[in-house]
Amino acid sequence: MTLSDLSPESLRSNCPGCGARRVFQESNMEKYEITALRIEIIKQQILKKLRLKEPPSVSMPLSTLPKPLSNGTVLHKSNKLESDADMDDFYGTTDQVILFPQEDGVRCTPASLNPATCFTFKLPAELQAEDVTTVEFWFYKERDQRDSHNQTFVVSEVAHWDLNQSVQKSKLLVIHETDVKAGWVKIDLLWTVKNWLEYQELTHAIHIACKTCAMEITKSPVSLESEHKPFIIISTNAMKKNQLQKRNINCHPGVSECCRENLYISFADIGWDEWILQPSGYHAYFCRGSCNNAASITQSGAHHSSLIQRLLYLHSSSARQLELVPCCSPTKLSSLQMLYVDNNQTITHATLPNMVVEACGCM
Repeated sequence: MTLSDLSPESLRSNCPGCGARRVFQESNMEKYEITALRIEIIKQQILKKLRLKEPPSVSMPLSTLPKPLSNGTVLHKSNKLESDADMDDFYGTTDQVILFPQEDGVRCTPASLNPATCFTFKLPAELQAEDVTTVEFWFYKERDQRDSHNQTFVVSEVAHWDLNQSVQKSKLLVIHETDVKAGWVKIDLLWTVKNWLEYQELTHAIHIACKTCAMEITKSPVSLESEHKPFIIISTNAMKKNQLQKRNINCHPGVSECCRENLYISFADIGWDEWILQPSGYHAYFCRGSCNNAASITQSGAHHSSLIQRLLYLHSSSARQLELVPCCSPTKLSSLQMLYVDNNQTITHATLPNMVVEACGCM
C-alpha cells in the first residue's frame, strides 16, 4: 500500500484499482477525516519501515544532546528518487549510527603522565565491515594553557593480556593534531572500526591523552558535560543521487485534472518529536484529480492500489463489473531521511524509501 494513493477520488471509487473519473466536492468534515486517515497510515508506514511495532521509549533528554546532533549538522541529506525498479523497496536502510561512549575511569586506567580520559562503547552487531564508509569520533575540547600552539591528542585502544582482565595493554590507534582552542574535534577511526567489525570485536575501550597540554593540570581537556558529551558517527554506503527530472504538476485552485496536493506531517503535532531528531516534519504530498484528459495519461508502470479502496470494494454489496479506468497515482517517489533515537538509546540515521510523492500521473 502507498499512502499517497489515498485520495478522495480513490476512496470513493467503485473499483479496487482505479481512481474515479470525476472530482468530488467534500465537506470540511470529510476533508478532515480523510487527512487524519492519511496521517495515521503514514505513521504506521514509518514504524513498519523502521521495523518498529510502536514508537521507541526514549530515556535520554533530547535537549541535552550535543548541538551537532540536535541541529542536524551530521545528517547527510540525499535527494534520491525511487525508480520503477525500486518501487518494491519497503524497509528503511541505515545510513548512520551514532553511539555515545561512556566515560570509564575504573575499567580503563592505563598509566599516563598527560591529561587523559577513557571511554567504553559497543558496536552494533548488525553492522557489516564492507558497508561502513566513514567513522568519526567527536569530542569537545576545552581550553588549555598551551592552546597558543597546536595540540596533539593520542588515541589508543585499551585491552587486557589475560582473561581476568588484571593486566592491561594499549594499542596506538591515531595521533591527531588540532588547532581548535575550544570546540568540536573529529578523529577518523574508519579503518580501526572496519577491522573490529571484520572480526566481530564489538566491545571496546579507548584512551584519549593530550600529549601537549599543560602538565600542571591533570583534568583532561575532553569535556564530559552533557551538552558536550563525545559521540561516534558510523556512516554506511551513501545512497546515490538520481538525477531524474521531476515532473511536478502541483494542485492549485481551478485544477481538476490529476495533480500533486500538499500534505505536511509535523512530528511535533503527532507527538513524535520526543524520538525523532531530524527532520521536524516533512511534505509527504498525495495525488488527486480526475483522469478525463487522455493527454494526461502517462506510460509509467502501475503502482500499488489503495488498501482502503480494496476494503471498500470487498465490503460492497454491489456486484457491478469492474471498470478499467486510469488512476491519478504517484509516478515518482523519493525517500525520507530521518535521525531518530531507538529503544537502545542509540541514534540512527535511516533512509525510508517511497515516502514523498514527487510527481503524479494517470495510469
